[in-house]
Amino acid sequence: MEQPQQQPSVDGTRLAAQDYLTAFDAELEALLAAATDLGADVPGCPGWTVRDLLSHVLGVYRHKNAAFAAGAAPENPEAGWGALADDDDVVALLRDEAAVLRTNLDRDPATPAWSWWAPEQTVGFWQRRMAQETAVHRWDAESATRGADDADPIADDLADDGVDELLGWLTWDWSDYPQAGADGRRVLVSTGVHSWTVALHERAVEVGPGADDADALLAGEPSGLLLHLWGRPGEHGIASGGDVEALRQLAERLAMATD
Repeated sequence: MEQPQQQPSVDGTRLAAQDYLTAFDAELEALLAAATDLGADVPGCPGWTVRDLLSHVLGVYRHKNAAFAAGAAPENPEAGWGALADDDDVVALLRDEAAVLRTNLDRDPATPAWSWWAPEQTVGFWQRRMAQETAVHRWDAESATRGADDADPIADDLADDGVDELLGWLTWDWSDYPQAGADGRRVLVSTGVHSWTVALHERAVEVGPGADDADALLAGEPSGLLLHLWGRPGEHGIASGGDVEALRQLAERLAMATD
């Protein structure tokens, strides 16, 4: 049987497997180090404390480990994967679960593995996704305990790839969620080194290389742009212009994709 192949990134941002694993390790340690006040509110996740944030990441890791163990989607998608008892040490639990996940990720990226993204059923998908997941939530933890202005940015190469990953998700089938008024308007999304054109249609979104004749522009440094696309609070140094409706439609689709 032919192995599933790793999907290319839209604008060539994809990193090597070892780069994702190295980023995962570093971002995890920084996330745990930032968890100095488990009761602090997380600005980017309204209603969550840092303990809730760590519980969420723990649940993500547990779910992925269950998927690796089963070789398929876990049987109970509604399970409380991050559930904690009142006296649980969430930092210790997260560290232990991450060690299991790290072992599961330390494989050839072309190795077949279930994922919720149909075009890419490989370990490589999860190497990328878990590095990105951990990086954004590390920023969340630092913004909660240090303040958003003092949270460290996500490294340029990882953030560029995170923008690419997130915009790629917009090419999902939106047939059941039509976007009223979307008529093919295009937004140029750019980090300077990398750029993408997002064309918004009523029942589909197309994402391709950057084009200068787009209807609107959304641009910024890699980390700031990635955090903006993920709906994290703050200015993040973002510049925007052009068709206001195109920008609104993009924001609406991103909110749906990241909900």
